[in-house]
Amino acid sequence: YKNINISFPIEENSTIIRSEEVISCDAWEYDTSFYTSTVLSQWDLVCDREWLVSLSKSVFMAGTFVSNLLFGQLADTLGRRPTITACCAITVFSAIICAFSTSFIMFIITRFFLSFGISGVYNVSFVLLMEIVGPNERSIYGIAMNFGWCIGFVSLPGIAWLLRDWFWIQVALTAPCIILLVTWWLLPESPRWLMSKGRVDEAQKTLTKAAKMNGKKLSDIDTRLKKMMVKATEVHESGEASGNYLDLLRTSGLWQMTLNIYFLWFVNSFVYYGLSYNTNELAGDPFINFALCGAVEFPAYFLTIFAIRGLGRKYPLAGTMIVGGVSCLLMYILPSDPWWLGVTVSMLGKFCITCSFAIAFVFTAEIFPTVVRNIGLGSASVFARVGSILAPFIKELGVATHPVVPQVVFGILAFVSGLLVFFLPETNNVSVPETLAEAASRTKKQKKKKENGHVTIKLSTVDEIIQDDELTVVAPSPKLQANGKKLDDVPEEDGHNEPLEVTQKNVVSDEQVEPSNTEECQKSTTPTTSEVTVEIENLDTANGAAEEGDQKTNL
Repeated sequence: YKNINISFPIEENSTIIRSEEVISCDAWEYDTSFYTSTVLSQWDLVCDREWLVSLSKSVFMAGTFVSNLLFGQLADTLGRRPTITACCAITVFSAIICAFSTSFIMFIITRFFLSFGISGVYNVSFVLLMEIVGPNERSIYGIAMNFGWCIGFVSLPGIAWLLRDWFWIQVALTAPCIILLVTWWLLPESPRWLMSKGRVDEAQKTLTKAAKMNGKKLSDIDTRLKKMMVKATEVHESGEASGNYLDLLRTSGLWQMTLNIYFLWFVNSFVYYGLSYNTNELAGDPFINFALCGAVEFPAYFLTIFAIRGLGRKYPLAGTMIVGGVSCLLMYILPSDPWWLGVTVSMLGKFCITCSFAIAFVFTAEIFPTVVRNIGLGSASVFARVGSILAPFIKELGVATHPVVPQVVFGILAFVSGLLVFFLPETNNVSVPETLAEAASRTKKQKKKKENGHVTIKLSTVDEIIQDDELTVVAPSPKLQANGKKLDDVPEEDGHNEPLEVTQKNVVSDEQVEPSNTEECQKSTTPTTSEVTVEIENLDTANGAAEEGDQKTNL
């Protein structure tokens, strides 16, 4: 825009011409070479009203903030499926009303509810995805879900270039949202969540339907689910079937990881959106810069899939955060000419932060247990929204100080956060925890493994039922318990509906026993070894009992 108001000095003396009064602008001429109509020109968000542009972005992120506080708890209480459906309805109706806004106030209010619904759809859907795929596929599908965001990111500059009017752009972005209304008939409920609530019959129907759609035959699903129900019932009766936000901070061993994850999400979002919003400050065409900012996410997601499958979650996450931070810090010393050098380094920072953000979603969903997984992911996203709310105003900091100051702030925060990631446990190829106690013990278990040697633990869970695997547990501890008793002390019938068979045979230490299709619990010992080989079919909550011998495993 161009200010065409012409002012004249109000006071004049013999030496200087001065004006002690400020007259506000009353007319503007806008540059229409890029857009014919924008939100800025629609409501004259220039001069003394220019700060309202940053406010509108922050209000949008505030909707996401509130959404994560509310829908995380609802999804863990009412279920994933009804929560997603409600969020879809809010998204569609808010998007339609937003396109027909008649005032700036109406515009930012509808944008608030639009982000309120969108965030709920994405976060709860992500948790549902993590809970209905097996552990070997979590990394692929967890990252692949981001390709939808990436496609939208890259498509937006093209849509804006073709339409050039904010109203028609909003209409074009609203149309695909209508498809979301069919989710109620397409989405299943999470069988893992159903089991945590003791709703075994519904979980069985969901798994059977999934197996039928995938052309798989589940062996003995009724028997296997009934065995899992024993532990699920105990968890439900003990009060661990549900949790709240306070549980994340008052559970010993879990609160340290929670605070670390919160800081990680804040920095990721702050840097990610800060770099995205500041693309207009880069030299060159704004359409091309914005498209490039989105295009770097495609290779970032592809690289992330291979990285976390081969290297795990922790080290790729820490590495991308540190490299991204260094890239942002380099902006401080780079010369302004040639212009493409600054753009390249900025895109490298965006590339790394994109990778780390994608890994953070998968990593967080695998760290928090089922009973508070949506609460954990939602509360982490709350801190991410704090970062995204502050990100638009980082531009104002650069204007007030120096243009490279925002990049320095991004770099320092990303570097520090990357170092803190090393204190989190690795979750690759590990069954996700079901209860608070199991999640809290992950760090202790890793330390114990380093002290006592390698321990192989595989349990038949919802993950393995979907994949129809028969797995074996091999542990070097004789303290594994059945209904509170050592295996040596368990009689052939100990209050079970079916006999608990305990047979002895000679085994060699550290020997892996071949998987079996029986439902027997076999203990094998020799005078020279303390190894116990046990076949367990239970919830993931039994994970770790074979290592520490201080938890009860229902056999």
